[in-house]
Amino acid sequence: ELRTPLTLISSPVTEVLENEPLSPSAREHLTLVHQNTERMLRLMNQILDFRKIQNQKMKLLIEETDLIPLLQKVMSSFKSIAEEKNINYQLTSTIQSVYSWVDRDKFEKIFFNLLSNAFKFTPENGKITVRLSSLTKEDTRWIRFTVANTGSMISAEHIRSIFDRFYKIDMHHAGSGIGLALVKAFVELHKGTISVESDEKQGTVFTCLLYTSPSPRDT
Repeated sequence: ELRTPLTLISSPVTEVLENEPLSPSAREHLTLVHQNTERMLRLMNQILDFRKIQNQKMKLLIEETDLIPLLQKVMSSFKSIAEEKNINYQLTSTIQSVYSWVDRDKFEKIFFNLLSNAFKFTPENGKITVRLSSLTKEDTRWIRFTVANTGSMISAEHIRSIFDRFYKIDMHHAGSGIGLALVKAFVELHKGTISVESDEKQGTVFTCLLYTSPSPRDT
């Protein structure tokens, strides 16, 4: 009942923004409408995902995926924000491609929420770096990626609770307190782990390890 009217708002607004001549003021206002409608849709989807997880009805739809193009696709969603805030925003990888068996939708949501959190707390002229690598641990294959951002240090007190549902680090920043809790749940569904470190020198770094079944491309 909530998602349908939001979709009915978002679709025509997108159509107008893409195909109609608009004054700068009208485009600015409609862009704001579009951004907030999309934010509400993401929040609704997160709440629905939480209900499924709580009721143990969330399932992974695993498919072989090259993670680098998938990461680049999600990163492109934040390109304009990076340009507006003059943030040094980049992806570094020790490998040119890495095929893994993951749930594409859940992986995108993991990565989107980590980036959203990084941009929320990175000041102008700051830096956000995504690093991707693969490793073998105890004869199993893992994918490791980190999202690192400069900005305010997260205290040990906040780090202990950062993945709790509805926990907010800073009441001055918009957010529901759902995103990072959902990230942890999705990572654990992939039999992975996620951790966070923060200090004044390196900033804040989220590190995610995802177990992945061996790909036929590796044999």
